[in-house]
This record gives sequence, structure tokens and C-alpha cells, in this order.
Amino acid sequence: MGLKQLPPIQQSETLTRARYLARETQLGLWRGGWLNGAAVLTVAVLLFLFGFGFNIASQIDTAFQQLGSRLEITAYLEPDQAPESIQTQLQQLPNTAQVILVSKDQAWQELLKDLGASDITTAAENQGLMQNPLVDEFKIIATRGEDVPELAKAVQTIPGISSVQYLDKALVSLQTLSQSAQRLGGILVIALAVTAVAVIATVMQLLAVVRQPEIEIMELVGATPRWIYLPFLVQGAGLGMLGGLLAWGGISLTEQALLQWLGQQGDLLKLLGQLLASSVLGGAGLLLILLLLGAVVGLIGSSFIFLRGVRRTLS
Repeated sequence: MGLKQLPPIQQSETLTRARYLARETQLGLWRGGWLNGAAVLTVAVLLFLFGFGFNIASQIDTAFQQLGSRLEITAYLEPDQAPESIQTQLQQLPNTAQVILVSKDQAWQELLKDLGASDITTAAENQGLMQNPLVDEFKIIATRGEDVPELAKAVQTIPGISSVQYLDKALVSLQTLSQSAQRLGGILVIALAVTAVAVIATVMQLLAVVRQPEIEIMELVGATPRWIYLPFLVQGAGLGMLGGLLAWGGISLTEQALLQWLGQQGDLLKLLGQLLASSVLGGAGLLLILLLLGAVVGLIGSSFIFLRGVRRTLS
């Protein structure tokens, strides 16, 4: 069965109402002038901080998980300790992704190669290292970055392990950075959300004052409050979506500059930049979120004049 078409009269009424909304919204945008610009910029700043903070916080959290899984826990065995039994116990620990045995002979060869000589025997003689002083060791990789400290403590309790090492400072720094970014971003977003709603509400109220004679005439001829004040809602949503579009452009440019800067830094920051680049929220997805949030902020701001006009008309 085909779609049921509207009668010609209903189609005409729908087109008339759509044209009315478009005309009144365009008129409101034109009369708003610089006030519309102030509202758009306020919403753009709000959504820029929200979107950028949300994106960076999620990227840092993802990067923390990925970087944490790359931070190896090194467990050194006691001298003459057989590694086979220790390896079995390590593999049975919770949150263990991988356990790699590095024998003392392998570590000894790598150490002598690092001394800069191609002949291992000659390098050992030059450095006075005729005997292997190293011990067997394990490289343990955790499933998640946040599991590294607890896993390191569990590894330390296994009999036969003399010491455990890992980059705890790097993990603490990443955790602190993620928490600080989330808290600061939350405070700024709340403050700017209130400001954006207030600015849009002020713009709508001023436009209502300017158009008061027209509104009174429309009331006298029998126009309903919904159709009198509905263009204000559409205009508020439009201003919010325009602010979201500007915020998306600013976020894209800022993130590209940030990733480029991180790529020129040291190894750790360069690695962090690579992880952030791989976890960036897709452009279309972020744009859709910002447009929806902008429309919501605009609707909330313009709803005050809409509700006030409806109450005044009905009273």
C-alpha cells in the first residue's frame, strides 16, 4: 500500500504554516542584529569548552588505558630461582594480559650490545664483566592501565621475586591530568550553560518588546499563543545550532594544532599524541552532538518568552 496523501486543503495549511514560521524566524534573526551574534558566540564558547573537554577527557582516558597496557612491570627473580614455576603463578594473576620471560643470558647479551661493541666477548673484557651478574626477569603487561599498581603489588608478593619496577609516576600523572580536566571542564560548562541560556532569553525578550505591536495585532485577529511565540523557539534553536557549528570548527582546528604540537615533543608526549589521535571522536559524531546540544540550549533560553507569552495571553 502506498503512503496516504493529505487532502489539498491540509497540504495548503501545512505549507502556509511552514512559510509563516520561516518568515517570522528570518524576521527575528534580522531584527536581533548584534544580539544574535552575542548569543551565538556565547553558545559557541560553551559548546567549544564542553566538546573539547569531553573529547580530550575521553581521549585521555582511552590513552591512559592504552598507555597503561604498554607500561611493563618488570619482576626480577632471586638468584638461582627457576623461572618456570614463577611464570605459571604470574599468568594466573588477575588482570594479567601477557607474561614474557627474559632470561639472564638474553639480558646479558642485550646489555653488552648496548655497550657499543659488536663483539660481545670483547665488550665484556673491556668493561670488566667476565661473568653474568644479571638474574632472570619477567615483563608483565596488565589488561588495563589502572590495574598496573595493584598487579605490581600482587607480583611482589610471589615468593622467589626479589624486586618489581614500573613507571608509577607516569600513571599517576595521567590519572591526575584526566581527573583535573574533567573537574575543570564540568565547572566551566555549568557556568557557561547558565550564561548562554540567560543571553538567549534576553535576546528573545528584547525581540518580543520590539515586536509587541505586531503581537497585539495578531492576538486581536485571533492568532493562538502557540503560533505567535513558536517562531521564538525556532529562532532560539537556530541560534544554538549555529553556535554548535562554530564550536565544532574551533574544536577541530584546536585538536589538530594540539596533536601536531605533541608530535614534535619528547617520546612520552609523542606517544600520548599518537594515542589521542587514534581515539578522537569522529567529526560527524561530534558535530551531531554539538548541534543537538546547541538546539537544546537555544530552546531552553527561548522557552521563557514562549511560556511567558502563553501565560499572559491566557490570563
